[in-house]
Amino acid sequence: MLTDDKGKVERFNGYLRRSFYVPLSSRLAQSGQQLDAVTANIEVTRWLREVAHQRVHGTTGERPAARLAEERTRLQALPLPWRADIGAARPRAPVAAAPAARPAIVVERLAEPAPVQHPLAVYEQLLAQCVQGAAA
Repeated sequence: MLTDDKGKVERFNGYLRRSFYVPLSSRLAQSGQQLDAVTANIEVTRWLREVAHQRVHGTTGERPAARLAEERTRLQALPLPWRADIGAARPRAPVAAAPAARPAIVVERLAEPAPVQHPLAVYEQLLAQCVQGAAA
């Protein structure tokens, strides 16, 4: 968030407190009740519908409900709700394309049994070449 946006967020918090929280708390206190999360969640839906979305917005000069109705046709659909399927939520590796068919000679060579290690004579010959190369 940019520092320029902080004032907008703080102003909304003040608007929410003055326009929703304080009036609701006062109304409940007059009847001897306290505001709890369940009551607040029920009342906030009514407050949004009847108060917050009907006022003329200071920046846009429009009612938020009317602006939303106008923009709704251009909005993307909401994603499906998460169903607590952790396996489906994990990223999956991309599916690799099927490997290209190998030439017949390659298939034959792969089918041949490969020795676990080379005979010692191969290593002796390699060592002799290294010694000759170092002497030259």
